[in-house]
Amino acid sequence: MKILMTTDTAGGVWHYSIDLVAGLLREQVKVVLVAMGPKLTEAQRADLHQCRGVKFYHKTCKLEWMDSPWNDVEKAGQWLTRIYEKEQPDLIHFNNYAHVNMGWDCPKILVAHSCVSSWWEAVKKEPLPGRFNYYFNVVREAFHGANMVVAPSAAMLSTFQRIYGHPERSTVIYNALAPSKVSTDKQPIIFSMGRLWDEAKNIDLLLKAADNINGKIYIAGAGSREKNNTANVTFLGILSRPEIFGWLNISAIYVLPVKYEPFGLSFLEAASRRCALVGGDIATMRELWGESMCYVEPDNPEALAHTCNTLLSDVKYRNCMAAEAYKRSQRYTLKKKTEQYINLYNNVRHESHTLLT
Repeated sequence: MKILMTTDTAGGVWHYSIDLVAGLLREQVKVVLVAMGPKLTEAQRADLHQCRGVKFYHKTCKLEWMDSPWNDVEKAGQWLTRIYEKEQPDLIHFNNYAHVNMGWDCPKILVAHSCVSSWWEAVKKEPLPGRFNYYFNVVREAFHGANMVVAPSAAMLSTFQRIYGHPERSTVIYNALAPSKVSTDKQPIIFSMGRLWDEAKNIDLLLKAADNINGKIYIAGAGSREKNNTANVTFLGILSRPEIFGWLNISAIYVLPVKYEPFGLSFLEAASRRCALVGGDIATMRELWGESMCYVEPDNPEALAHTCNTLLSDVKYRNCMAAEAYKRSQRYTLKKKTEQYINLYNNVRHESHTLLT
Protein backbone atom coordinates (compact mmCIF):
# COMPACT_ATOMS: atom_id res chain seq x y z
CA MET A 1 0.00 0.00 0.00
CA LYS A 2 1.25 3.46 -0.92
CA ILE A 3 -0.06 6.55 0.90
CA LEU A 4 0.35 10.17 -0.13
CA MET A 5 0.11 12.31 3.00
CA THR A 6 -0.03 16.11 3.14
CA THR A 7 1.36 18.05 6.07
CA ASP A 8 2.50 21.56 6.92
CA THR A 9 5.62 23.01 8.47
CA ALA A 10 3.92 25.66 10.59
CA GLY A 11 2.66 23.82 13.66
CA GLY A 12 1.85 20.63 15.50
CA VAL A 13 0.58 18.83 12.39
CA TRP A 14 4.24 18.40 11.44
CA HIS A 15 5.02 16.32 14.54
CA TYR A 16 1.77 14.36 14.17
CA SER A 17 2.77 13.51 10.59
CA ILE A 18 6.38 12.63 11.36
CA ASP A 19 5.38 10.26 14.17
CA LEU A 20 2.69 8.58 12.07
CA VAL A 21 4.91 8.25 9.00
CA ALA A 22 7.62 6.62 11.12
CA GLY A 23 5.05 4.15 12.45
CA LEU A 24 3.68 3.39 8.98
CA LEU A 25 7.12 2.79 7.52
CA ARG A 26 7.86 0.27 10.27
CA GLU A 27 4.73 -1.59 9.14
CA GLN A 28 5.99 -1.67 5.53
CA VAL A 29 3.53 0.96 4.29
CA LYS A 30 5.05 3.16 1.58
CA VAL A 31 4.59 6.87 2.28
CA VAL A 32 5.01 9.99 0.15
CA LEU A 33 5.04 12.97 2.53
CA VAL A 34 4.14 16.30 0.90
CA ALA A 35 4.75 19.37 3.07
CA MET A 36 3.57 22.93 2.49
CA GLY A 37 4.30 26.08 4.48
CA PRO A 38 7.36 27.91 5.80
CA LYS A 39 10.90 26.79 5.06
CA LEU A 40 12.07 23.74 6.97
CA THR A 41 13.96 24.44 10.17
CA GLU A 42 17.09 22.51 11.07
CA ALA A 43 15.05 20.70 13.72
CA GLN A 44 12.50 19.64 11.09
CA ARG A 45 15.25 18.38 8.83
CA ALA A 46 16.50 16.33 11.75
CA ASP A 47 12.94 15.00 12.31
CA LEU A 48 12.99 13.52 8.81
CA HIS A 49 15.85 11.22 9.80
CA GLN A 50 13.43 9.09 11.83
CA CYS A 51 11.44 8.51 8.61
CA ARG A 52 14.00 6.54 6.64
CA GLY A 53 12.41 5.38 3.41
CA VAL A 54 9.88 8.19 3.09
CA LYS A 55 9.74 10.11 -0.17
CA PHE A 56 9.57 13.78 0.78
CA TYR A 57 8.48 16.90 -1.09
CA HIS A 58 8.23 20.46 0.24
CA LYS A 59 6.86 23.70 -1.18
CA THR A 60 7.30 27.06 0.53
CA CYS A 61 3.91 28.76 0.41
CA LYS A 62 1.11 30.28 2.45
CA LEU A 63 -1.33 27.91 4.10
CA GLU A 64 -5.10 28.11 3.78
CA TRP A 65 -5.62 29.69 7.23
CA MET A 66 -3.13 32.51 6.62
CA ASP A 67 -3.90 36.00 5.29
CA SER A 68 -4.57 36.17 1.52
CA PRO A 69 -3.41 32.60 0.84
CA TRP A 70 -5.49 31.54 -2.16
CA ASN A 71 -3.03 32.26 -4.96
CA ASP A 72 -0.42 30.18 -3.13
CA VAL A 73 -3.00 27.50 -2.35
CA GLU A 74 -3.91 27.19 -6.04
CA LYS A 75 -0.27 26.88 -7.10
CA ALA A 76 0.31 24.32 -4.36
CA GLY A 77 -2.63 22.34 -5.71
CA GLN A 78 -1.10 22.25 -9.18
CA TRP A 79 2.21 21.13 -7.65
CA LEU A 80 0.41 18.44 -5.61
CA THR A 81 -1.31 17.18 -8.76
CA ARG A 82 2.05 16.67 -10.47
CA ILE A 83 3.33 14.72 -7.47
CA TYR A 84 0.18 12.61 -7.43
CA GLU A 85 0.51 11.77 -11.13
CA LYS A 86 4.15 10.82 -10.61
CA GLU A 87 3.70 8.76 -7.45
CA GLN A 88 0.30 7.10 -8.15
CA PRO A 89 -0.67 6.46 -4.52
CA ASP A 90 -3.42 4.07 -3.45
CA LEU A 91 -4.92 6.65 -1.07
CA ILE A 92 -4.45 10.31 -0.09
CA HIS A 93 -4.33 11.23 3.58
CA PHE A 94 -5.07 14.96 3.79
CA ASN A 95 -4.01 16.95 6.83
CA ASN A 96 -5.31 20.12 5.16
CA TYR A 97 -8.64 21.10 3.62
CA ALA A 98 -8.07 23.13 0.47
CA HIS A 99 -6.99 20.32 -1.86
CA VAL A 100 -9.43 17.56 -0.91
CA ASN A 101 -11.93 18.20 -3.74
CA MET A 102 -9.65 18.32 -6.76
CA GLY A 103 -10.96 15.31 -8.66
CA TRP A 104 -8.55 12.68 -7.34
CA ASP A 105 -9.26 9.19 -8.63
CA CYS A 106 -8.31 7.40 -5.41
CA PRO A 107 -9.90 7.37 -1.92
CA LYS A 108 -9.39 10.44 0.29
CA ILE A 109 -9.12 10.59 4.08
CA LEU A 110 -9.34 14.00 5.73
CA VAL A 111 -7.88 14.44 9.21
CA ALA A 112 -9.39 17.59 10.70
CA HIS A 113 -6.87 18.77 13.28
CA SER A 114 -8.44 22.19 13.85
CA CYS A 115 -9.97 25.06 11.90
CA VAL A 116 -10.35 28.82 12.07
CA SER A 117 -14.10 28.57 12.70
CA SER A 118 -13.83 26.41 15.81
CA TRP A 119 -10.80 28.39 17.03
CA TRP A 120 -12.66 31.68 16.63
CA GLU A 121 -15.73 30.37 18.38
CA ALA A 122 -13.74 29.12 21.39
CA VAL A 123 -11.30 32.03 21.68
CA LYS A 124 -13.18 35.10 20.44
CA LYS A 125 -16.65 34.01 21.62
CA GLU A 126 -18.24 35.54 18.53
CA PRO A 127 -19.26 34.53 14.98
CA LEU A 128 -16.56 34.06 12.37
CA PRO A 129 -16.05 37.37 10.49
CA GLY A 130 -17.28 37.60 6.90
CA ARG A 131 -13.73 37.86 5.54
CA PHE A 132 -13.40 34.11 6.26
CA ASN A 133 -16.46 33.08 4.21
CA TYR A 134 -14.41 31.62 1.39
CA TYR A 135 -12.26 29.68 3.85
CA PHE A 136 -15.38 28.41 5.63
CA ASN A 137 -16.87 27.10 2.39
CA VAL A 138 -13.61 25.38 1.42
CA VAL A 139 -13.49 23.58 4.77
CA ARG A 140 -17.16 22.60 4.64
CA GLU A 141 -16.79 21.18 1.14
CA ALA A 142 -13.71 19.22 2.22
CA PHE A 143 -15.67 17.67 5.10
CA HIS A 144 -18.33 16.47 2.71
CA GLY A 145 -15.98 15.50 -0.12
CA ALA A 146 -13.73 13.05 1.74
CA ASN A 147 -14.40 9.33 1.93
CA MET A 148 -13.71 9.51 5.67
CA VAL A 149 -13.21 12.36 8.14
CA VAL A 150 -11.01 11.75 11.18
CA ALA A 151 -10.93 13.99 14.27
CA PRO A 152 -8.38 13.81 17.12
CA SER A 153 -11.06 13.76 19.85
CA ALA A 154 -14.77 13.10 20.14
CA ALA A 155 -15.35 16.59 21.51
CA MET A 156 -13.68 18.09 18.46
CA LEU A 157 -15.62 15.87 16.06
CA SER A 158 -18.86 17.02 17.68
CA THR A 159 -17.81 20.66 17.24
CA PHE A 160 -16.92 20.10 13.58
CA GLN A 161 -20.27 18.40 12.93
CA ARG A 162 -22.16 21.27 14.52
CA ILE A 163 -20.29 23.89 12.48
CA TYR A 164 -20.03 22.18 9.09
CA GLY A 165 -22.74 19.51 9.19
CA HIS A 166 -22.31 15.76 9.46
CA PRO A 167 -19.98 14.22 6.87
CA GLU A 168 -21.08 10.93 5.37
CA ARG A 169 -18.51 8.99 7.39
CA SER A 170 -16.40 10.06 10.35
CA THR A 171 -14.41 8.60 13.23
CA VAL A 172 -12.03 9.53 16.04
CA ILE A 173 -8.37 8.51 16.20
CA TYR A 174 -6.40 9.98 19.08
CA ASN A 175 -2.94 11.39 18.56
CA ALA A 176 -0.08 9.42 20.07
CA LEU A 177 3.61 9.12 20.92
CA ALA A 178 6.25 6.44 20.66
CA PRO A 179 7.54 4.98 23.96
CA SER A 180 10.34 6.95 25.59
CA LYS A 181 12.76 6.76 28.47
CA VAL A 182 11.30 8.54 31.49
CA SER A 183 13.42 10.57 33.90
CA THR A 184 12.72 10.64 37.63
CA ASP A 185 15.18 13.49 38.22
CA LYS A 186 12.51 16.16 38.60
CA GLN A 187 12.96 19.74 39.74
CA PRO A 188 10.16 21.84 41.34
CA ILE A 189 9.76 24.04 38.26
CA ILE A 190 6.96 24.81 35.83
CA PHE A 191 7.35 24.36 32.08
CA SER A 192 5.01 25.64 29.38
CA MET A 193 5.17 25.86 25.60
CA GLY A 194 3.20 27.08 22.63
CA ARG A 195 3.02 29.88 20.11
CA LEU A 196 3.05 32.94 22.37
CA TRP A 197 0.84 34.88 19.96
CA ASP A 198 -1.85 32.18 19.85
CA GLU A 199 -4.68 33.26 22.13
CA ALA A 200 -5.91 29.65 22.26
CA LYS A 201 -2.78 28.57 24.14
CA ASN A 202 -3.57 31.29 26.71
CA ILE A 203 -0.01 31.72 27.92
CA ASP A 204 -0.96 35.29 28.86
CA LEU A 205 -2.97 33.82 31.75
CA LEU A 206 0.17 32.14 33.07
CA LEU A 207 2.01 35.46 32.81
CA LYS A 208 -0.78 37.21 34.74
CA ALA A 209 -0.56 34.56 37.43
CA ALA A 210 3.23 34.44 37.54
CA ASP A 211 3.77 37.07 40.30
CA ASN A 212 1.68 34.93 42.62
CA ILE A 213 3.33 31.60 41.75
CA ASN A 214 6.01 30.50 44.21
CA GLY A 215 8.34 28.90 41.73
CA LYS A 216 10.31 29.29 38.53
CA ILE A 217 8.49 29.24 35.20
CA TYR A 218 10.10 28.40 31.86
CA ILE A 219 8.21 29.07 28.62
CA ALA A 220 9.21 27.81 25.16
CA GLY A 221 7.72 28.92 21.88
CA ALA A 222 7.68 31.36 19.01
CA GLY A 223 6.93 35.01 19.77
CA SER A 224 8.26 37.64 22.13
CA ARG A 225 7.24 39.02 25.50
CA GLU A 226 9.69 41.88 25.97
CA LYS A 227 7.21 43.80 28.12
CA ASN A 228 6.92 41.00 30.64
CA ASN A 229 9.56 41.45 33.30
CA THR A 230 8.29 39.01 35.93
CA ALA A 231 11.36 37.81 37.81
CA ASN A 232 10.39 34.13 37.94
CA VAL A 233 9.61 33.79 34.20
CA THR A 234 12.24 32.79 31.64
CA PHE A 235 11.44 32.71 27.92
CA LEU A 236 13.37 29.99 26.10
CA GLY A 237 12.41 30.81 22.50
CA ILE A 238 11.91 28.13 19.88
CA LEU A 239 13.29 24.75 20.97
CA SER A 240 13.86 21.57 19.00
CA ARG A 241 11.82 18.54 19.98
CA PRO A 242 14.79 16.88 21.77
CA GLU A 243 15.33 20.12 23.69
CA ILE A 244 11.65 20.20 24.66
CA PHE A 245 11.85 16.62 25.90
CA GLY A 246 14.94 17.58 27.87
CA TRP A 247 12.97 20.29 29.69
CA LEU A 248 10.00 18.00 30.25
CA ASN A 249 12.30 15.38 31.76
CA ILE A 250 13.39 17.76 34.53
CA SER A 251 10.16 19.76 35.01
CA ALA A 252 7.76 18.66 37.73
CA ILE A 253 4.76 20.51 36.32
CA TYR A 254 3.47 21.27 32.82
CA VAL A 255 1.04 24.20 32.54
CA LEU A 256 -1.00 25.36 29.55
CA PRO A 257 -4.39 26.90 30.44
CA VAL A 258 -5.80 26.44 26.95
CA LYS A 259 -9.04 27.99 25.71
CA TYR A 260 -9.11 25.74 22.63
CA GLU A 261 -7.28 22.50 21.98
CA PRO A 262 -8.49 19.78 19.58
CA PHE A 263 -6.10 17.26 21.15
CA GLY A 264 -3.04 18.84 22.76
CA LEU A 265 0.04 16.84 21.83
CA SER A 266 2.16 18.89 24.23
CA PHE A 267 0.14 17.54 27.19
CA LEU A 268 0.82 13.99 26.01
CA GLU A 269 4.51 14.76 25.63
CA ALA A 270 4.55 16.15 29.18
CA ALA A 271 2.54 13.30 30.69
CA SER A 272 4.80 10.74 29.03
CA ARG A 273 7.70 12.39 30.91
CA ARG A 274 5.84 12.17 34.25
CA CYS A 275 4.93 15.83 34.58
CA ALA A 276 1.89 16.80 36.62
CA LEU A 277 -0.56 18.48 34.22
CA VAL A 278 -2.42 21.79 34.58
CA GLY A 279 -4.75 22.59 31.68
CA GLY A 280 -7.74 24.68 30.72
CA ASP A 281 -11.11 23.28 31.77
CA ILE A 282 -12.47 22.50 28.30
CA ALA A 283 -14.24 19.45 26.87
CA THR A 284 -11.28 17.93 25.03
CA MET A 285 -9.05 18.03 28.11
CA ARG A 286 -11.73 16.34 30.21
CA GLU A 287 -12.20 13.68 27.54
CA LEU A 288 -8.51 12.91 27.16
CA TRP A 289 -7.21 13.28 30.71
CA GLY A 290 -10.12 12.59 33.04
CA GLU A 291 -9.05 12.85 36.70
CA SER A 292 -5.33 12.87 35.85
CA MET A 293 -5.18 16.62 35.10
CA CYS A 294 -5.62 19.68 37.30
CA TYR A 295 -8.15 21.94 35.55
CA VAL A 296 -8.41 25.73 35.72
CA GLU A 297 -10.85 28.18 34.20
CA PRO A 298 -9.07 29.82 31.24
CA ASP A 299 -9.80 33.35 32.56
CA ASN A 300 -8.90 32.97 36.24
CA PRO A 301 -5.25 33.83 37.07
CA GLU A 302 -5.85 33.52 40.81
CA ALA A 303 -7.08 29.94 40.46
CA LEU A 304 -4.13 29.11 38.20
CA ALA A 305 -1.65 30.48 40.74
CA HIS A 306 -3.35 28.55 43.56
CA THR A 307 -3.25 25.29 41.57
CA CYS A 308 0.42 25.73 40.68
CA ASN A 309 1.37 26.59 44.27
CA THR A 310 -0.46 23.55 45.60
CA LEU A 311 1.48 21.30 43.24
CA LEU A 312 4.76 23.03 44.03
CA SER A 313 4.33 22.78 47.81
CA ASP A 314 2.71 19.35 48.14
CA VAL A 315 5.25 16.89 46.75
CA LYS A 316 3.13 13.81 47.52
CA TYR A 317 0.12 15.23 45.68
CA ARG A 318 2.30 16.38 42.77
CA ASN A 319 3.90 12.95 42.41
CA CYS A 320 0.48 11.32 42.55
CA MET A 321 -0.87 13.55 39.78
CA ALA A 322 2.27 12.98 37.70
CA ALA A 323 1.86 9.22 38.07
CA GLU A 324 -1.81 9.41 37.06
CA ALA A 325 -0.95 11.52 34.00
CA TYR A 326 1.77 9.07 33.00
CA LYS A 327 -0.61 6.13 33.39
CA ARG A 328 -3.22 7.92 31.27
CA SER A 329 -0.64 8.73 28.60
CA GLN A 330 -0.11 5.01 27.99
CA ARG A 331 -3.52 4.89 26.30
CA TYR A 332 -2.18 7.02 23.45
CA THR A 333 0.53 4.86 21.91
CA LEU A 334 1.98 5.24 18.43
CA LYS A 335 1.58 1.51 17.84
CA LYS A 336 -2.17 1.73 18.45
CA LYS A 337 -2.53 4.89 16.36
CA THR A 338 -0.59 3.33 13.47
CA GLU A 339 -2.73 0.18 13.56
CA GLN A 340 -5.92 2.25 13.54
CA TYR A 341 -4.80 4.24 10.51
CA ILE A 342 -3.71 1.14 8.59
CA ASN A 343 -7.07 -0.49 9.29
CA LEU A 344 -8.82 2.69 8.20
CA TYR A 345 -6.80 2.92 4.99
CA ASN A 346 -7.60 -0.69 4.14
CA ASN A 347 -11.31 -0.32 4.91
CA VAL A 348 -11.67 2.87 2.88
CA ARG A 349 -9.79 1.36 -0.06
CA HIS A 350 -11.93 -1.76 0.08
CA GLU A 351 -15.17 0.21 0.23
CA SER A 352 -14.08 2.47 -2.60
CA HIS A 353 -13.14 -0.52 -4.76
CA THR A 354 -16.49 -2.19 -3.98
CA LEU A 355 -18.40 0.91 -5.05
CA LEU A 356 -16.45 1.14 -8.29
CA THR A 357 -17.14 -2.51 -9.16
